[in-house]
Amino acid sequence: MKSKARDLREKVKPAAPIQPEKRSCKNCVKGKPMRLTNDILCREKGIVSPDYCCSSHRFFFMDDFKKLDFYRCSDCEFFIFHPHESIRSYGVCDMFSVRKCDGNARRACSRFVRRREYA
Repeated sequence: MKSKARDLREKVKPAAPIQPEKRSCKNCVKGKPMRLTNDILCREKGIVSPDYCCSSHRFFFMDDFKKLDFYRCSDCEFFIFHPHESIRSYGVCDMFSVRKCDGNARRACSRFVRRREYA
């Protein structure tokens, strides 16, 4: 009877999480790889190299999970809000545009810098 219980424990035993040997932005939850370059777009630090690692690093384990798009123009420091009656994030990018748009509808560009109020 004890051998059956021991065998069952060995089968059901949860696997220990395997952490990568080196902490870097390319295996962090807060980093998202950029398509054009080899750089990483970090929610906290902006654009960094793939080997960079900050103090708020969190490992990213699931390979098949696609990271969500957290970065929008309205989260950027260069986005200037303009009052609009129905769109809260209506404004213009100070660096690249003169045309007003909805900041939540557009993805962040390569010059993205996180706003201080969100940090």
